[in-house]
Amino acid sequence: MRARYAAVASLLAASTLAGCGGLATSAPIQPGLDVGSVQENEVRVEANPVAPGSSPSQVVAGFIRAAAASDDQYQVARSYLAPKATWRPDSSVVVFRDDSVLNVRQSGEGTVEAIARATATVDGSGRYQEVGGSPAQKATFGLERAGGEWRISRVPDGFGTWLSESDFNRLYDPFRIYFVSAVERRLVPDVRWFPLGTGVATRLARALLAGVPDYLRGAVRTDIPAGARLAVDAVTIDSGLATVDLKAARLSSDPGSRQNLGAQFFATVGQAPGVDRVALQLEGAELEVPGADRSLDSLAALGFGTPDVAVVKPLLRLGTRLVPVAPERVGDLGDPGERTPTEPSSDLPELATGWAYPALSADGREVAAVSGDRAELARWRGAKQVQVVTLGSQLTRPTYDTQGMVWVGGQDAGGGAARLWVVNAAADPADPTRAKPQPVAAPWLAGRTVVSVRLAPEGQRVAVMTTSRAGTDPRLDVAGVVRQANGVPTALSGRLTLAPSLSLMRDAVWVDDATLAVLGRKTTSQVIRPWFVPLGGEITAGPGVVGAQSISTINAERGLVVTTDGQQVLVRAGNLWRRVGEGTDLLVAGR
Repeated sequence: MRARYAAVASLLAASTLAGCGGLATSAPIQPGLDVGSVQENEVRVEANPVAPGSSPSQVVAGFIRAAAASDDQYQVARSYLAPKATWRPDSSVVVFRDDSVLNVRQSGEGTVEAIARATATVDGSGRYQEVGGSPAQKATFGLERAGGEWRISRVPDGFGTWLSESDFNRLYDPFRIYFVSAVERRLVPDVRWFPLGTGVATRLARALLAGVPDYLRGAVRTDIPAGARLAVDAVTIDSGLATVDLKAARLSSDPGSRQNLGAQFFATVGQAPGVDRVALQLEGAELEVPGADRSLDSLAALGFGTPDVAVVKPLLRLGTRLVPVAPERVGDLGDPGERTPTEPSSDLPELATGWAYPALSADGREVAAVSGDRAELARWRGAKQVQVVTLGSQLTRPTYDTQGMVWVGGQDAGGGAARLWVVNAAADPADPTRAKPQPVAAPWLAGRTVVSVRLAPEGQRVAVMTTSRAGTDPRLDVAGVVRQANGVPTALSGRLTLAPSLSLMRDAVWVDDATLAVLGRKTTSQVIRPWFVPLGGEITAGPGVVGAQSISTINAERGLVVTTDGQQVLVRAGNLWRRVGEGTDLLVAGR
């Protein structure tokens, strides 16, 4: 299934480069009526029913293990419950390493305590959160005798299921819930985890209907009207066609809005196993979507085609010079038989030694850098320096977004408070109003120090890395970008915090629209390495690299590039790193 998810995600990302909730907490979710469909890679788990004569501890331990089998509405797990017990299995998931960290013991007459050290949790909306430090999760169950046998009479509030990492990875998969960028026709994903098997299409539709999550509010839109819900209890699937029947008080007749709605449902529900087309209905009547026939089978037909994107060569910094390099040749420049190109270019600036952390705009027409004392931001267009502004202190590496804005973080000159600024690089640098640096409001930066700022590929999400004022307590937050009508950012939305298990973070880069590569380390290791951090899911380690200070990419995960404290540029070669000639920086467009 994950291979299929990756393939679908890649297809949708290619198509779009130019919703919250899902698991009910008030009642068990009924599986989708997947009529005539074949579930791909359906996972079945055998669970043992309660054995006669089981002790209270054995009953609770058996119940936790049986809850891994969701077939037939958890009927095996429910055999451990007394008739009056209330249990909502979809309300949450606690993930622990393995059974060795699960401790179940009787704590009193008719009470049993279960303790496990969690590595992650999944809430009722499908939101996966890594848990730093593996804190102990505790649940106390009440039991009573029924017909001479112990049964669970009271399940703790909020208790859903507890799964080992191996069980979770077999039973759950990540899916993307798609919204529309607030500034252009691009799809922006949010990641959720749902159990495999029947009902996936229904869960995906419900998650989309729940609306925009807080951390994307104001940065994306949904053209599904507020209050809309499924008219029937499930999404039906027949011969690859998923039918979503909606009930809504008001539905826009605007063609663009209808296409946005169709694109959201097709991209989201189309990930369900066995689905290749999506049909929309409004209380049983066909819902017309401009550009589509009776069903949705193409994002391009809905106006979400692939734009023409100019290929911009990376720039290799050689001392004060910037030299264009073909992306496919970056890894070859470290071979003894390959010479680092040294041809000068009159179209590129010379960066004096005092300018550091250079960045290249998405269109390749502009370069930005910060001064050695990290107080000034400079911009060059072609070979000409067009602007130098003093902002504050501890400025980060600048980065450009798709709207022509250059971003930089740092501390303001007044009280040293954490700040984000943007400069409208599309404006005339001589215009004192439009080219003036503008602050971007983000109240959750209070008391922090900004370390790194990186924009997502579509420009509507930003990853902000911070520490405490003392340089400890690293934090990686992803937030939506709220913009004015002219595209200038004014604020960030709420935040989604990722990778709490990392004890050190130095830099980050987006490797795709739902994954970051973060330079850092865990407490148990002194090795700096890239960690691949999804918007929801377990983080995984890349190859270690000594002295790594900043990170970029020329080709997703396989094309990572790091700059070291020894002023070397290294490119990933499998599980090794190769030096890129004599370069001291590699500027990748839009990174």
